[in-house]
Amino acid sequence: FDQQENAPPEGPVMLSAGDMWQGSADSNLTHGALVTEAMNEMNFEAMALGNHEFDWTDEYIRANDQLANFPFLGANVIDKRTNQLADFVDAYTMIERQGVRIGIIGIIGSYLENSILATAVANYSFVSAALVVPQAANQLRNQGADIIILLNHEGTVDSTLLPYVDAVFCGHSHKAVTSIEYGVPLVQGGSNGANVSHISLSYNKTTDAVTVNTYEYISSKNNGITTLSEDAGVKAIYDRYLEITAPIKNEVIGSLSGTMYENQLVKMAVQEMYSYGQAYGAQVAFHNLGGVRSSLAGGQVTYGDVYECFPFDNELIICTLNGSELKAWLAEGDYTYGVDTTKTKLLNGESITTTGTYKVIVINYLSEKA
Repeated sequence: FDQQENAPPEGPVMLSAGDMWQGSADSNLTHGALVTEAMNEMNFEAMALGNHEFDWTDEYIRANDQLANFPFLGANVIDKRTNQLADFVDAYTMIERQGVRIGIIGIIGSYLENSILATAVANYSFVSAALVVPQAANQLRNQGADIIILLNHEGTVDSTLLPYVDAVFCGHSHKAVTSIEYGVPLVQGGSNGANVSHISLSYNKTTDAVTVNTYEYISSKNNGITTLSEDAGVKAIYDRYLEITAPIKNEVIGSLSGTMYENQLVKMAVQEMYSYGQAYGAQVAFHNLGGVRSSLAGGQVTYGDVYECFPFDNELIICTLNGSELKAWLAEGDYTYGVDTTKTKLLNGESITTTGTYKVIVINYLSEKA
C-alpha cells in the first residue's frame, strides 16, 4: 500500500498479531529480514510474536529485532534461565495519535509452545495471559494510556482480560473473525494475506469514553485494495533481496497437469520420505498435515511454489522405536506410509508387536514433540 499520505502521527496505527515471517521463499530465504524491512517501510508500530517467529530460534528473532523500527511484544514470553521477560520482547509499548495515548500489549497463546520445534523454544515458556495482561494494562493506564489494544496471537481470548482493553486483534487460528464481546471488538483477518483486520475507535477527551465505530476485516481482493498503487519503497526492498531469493525461488523443478491439494501433497511427502529412508532401514514415514500450507497449482512448478506449500525448515530424522512407541505414534493421526490400513502391519505383512524394534523416518517437528 502507499502509506505516504497516512504516515504517523496522523494516520492509522499499523499492527501485527504475529506469524509474519513464514509462508514464502522470500521471507524464509532471508529469515524474515525482507518482511521486517517492508514493515518498517509501512510504518508498523508493533508486532506480537507468533509461534512461527520462533521457528528459526531466538537468534533470528534478535537479528530482526535489531532491524525493526518497531518493538516485538510478548508480555508472557518468559526466559526460563532468568524467570524474566525474554530480552528480545517488550510487554507493551505506547504511541500517540492526535494527542490520544494508545497502549499496545502483545501476548502469545500459552499452549503454543507445542506448536514450535521443541529445541527452538527450549529456553522459553509462555505463561498464562491472565498473569500478565492486567498488570501491563494497569501500568499503561498509570502512564496515561487513553486506549489499550491487545495483540493476541491466539484464536480465542480469555474473557477475563476484556475489561482491561478496548480492542483485540487475534492471530494464529487462520479464521476470519469479527465479533464484539463485553463491548470489546475482536477481529482476525484469516490467513495468507486474505484480509486486513480493521478496527476504528473514537476517544472523547472530556468524558474519557472509548467508542467502537467499526470492527471488520477487509478483503484483499475487494474493497478497492487491489486498485492501490504499488509502493515504491516496499518494491525497492523486495528488489534488493531478489539477489538472494530469485536464483532459488524461480528455479523450475517440474510441471503439473492439474492442482495438487494439501492432503495429496502430504501423502506424496510421506511416500517420498519412506522411499528415501529405506536406504537407512526406515520402515515407516510420518508427516503432519499442518506442515503443508498451500495447494500446488497446475502448470510450471518452481522451487518457490513448493516453498509456499512446505514453508517450514524441517529436517528428516531416523528414529528407532519399540513396538509400543510405534503404535502410540500411529495413533496420533499424522500422515504415515509404510503400514497397512489397520496400522497393525508393515507393508511387507509383518505384524507390529509390542516387543519389536522399528525404524521410522519423520520430520524433526514431530520427533521433538515425542
